[in-house]
Amino acid sequence: MKINKIMTSKVGTINSTATITSCAARMRELNVGSLVVMNGLNVEGIVTTWDITSKCLGSGKNPSDSIVHEVMTSPVHTAKSDTDVMEAARVMADRRISRLPVIETESEELVGIVTFADISQAVDQFTKDVLGGWKND
Repeated sequence: MKINKIMTSKVGTINSTATITSCAARMRELNVGSLVVMNGLNVEGIVTTWDITSKCLGSGKNPSDSIVHEVMTSPVHTAKSDTDVMEAARVMADRRISRLPVIETESEELVGIVTFADISQAVDQFTKDVLGGWKND
């Protein structure tokens, strides 16, 4: 199975020059824990609630005076839309990340995001589908 089958296609994005205050407001508005940081059509990084908490608030910085570029994780690891789910899971586990922006294979355009929870649900469903056919006699 490919990650484009399990990804979330509505991705919250933000510009790297936005303030942390506006970033947090956008996260609240979209009810998400991360935003993909864009520079035009290119993925520049990712910013998470952890980034905001640990690199801004926890460091005593003022979120109104700090910008996303200062706290985002960059470079960000991405996956092509035709990446196998298990390969994406290996990449995420190896790199200890829980979110992976998805880039269209041909156009290199951001088309989605896949989380470890998405992968876990897909693997769980696959297991149920496979084992559901086994019955005890």
